[in-house]
Amino acid sequence: MPYREGEISMLMKNMNKRERVIAIATVSFVSLAILYSFVLDPVLRGWQGLNNEMRSKAAVLKKDLAMLASRKTLEANYEKFSKYVMSGKSEEETVSEALSYLENLSRADSCVLQNIKPIGTKDYGTYKELLIDLTCDGSISQFTKFLYDIENTKNMILKVRHFILTSKAGQEGALKGSFLISKVIIE
Repeated sequence: MPYREGEISMLMKNMNKRERVIAIATVSFVSLAILYSFVLDPVLRGWQGLNNEMRSKAAVLKKDLAMLASRKTLEANYEKFSKYVMSGKSEEETVSEALSYLENLSRADSCVLQNIKPIGTKDYGTYKELLIDLTCDGSISQFTKFLYDIENTKNMILKVRHFILTSKAGQEGALKGSFLISKVIIE
């Protein structure tokens, strides 16, 4: 049964000081709990949600700005590697070009070419890898220059995957080298 205005003041007058303090504290605590639950908590959650959303958008913006800043670098790399695309060459022509290039390179570095043959290609979807087995003779300085020239070629993407150097029997300073070289073919 609800209290009328006069009954509440009469009820308060009949209480002693300790009961009034407890009643006021209880009403204040309940009022604050209701205020927090229905007003402050929803507002704070809304602000927290907006802060999180702003942080995520700021992170995306920062990433996009970094990509935009590196645009010139990406364009330069595209220009650099676009010449490696097959551009209408058949796979046989590309293999022949790679073998010819390695022959000329070994001749220029004074390595005596014994054997060179393509092993096959591996298809990785967006590119292919041509594997070439190469055997040649030379000195350590000739092999050093040969390896350097293969790894730093300007005309094609070549990598030395594996190499073995062994000394030739009866010849001091002469080595025999076996190389597994890969050439990336971008389609």
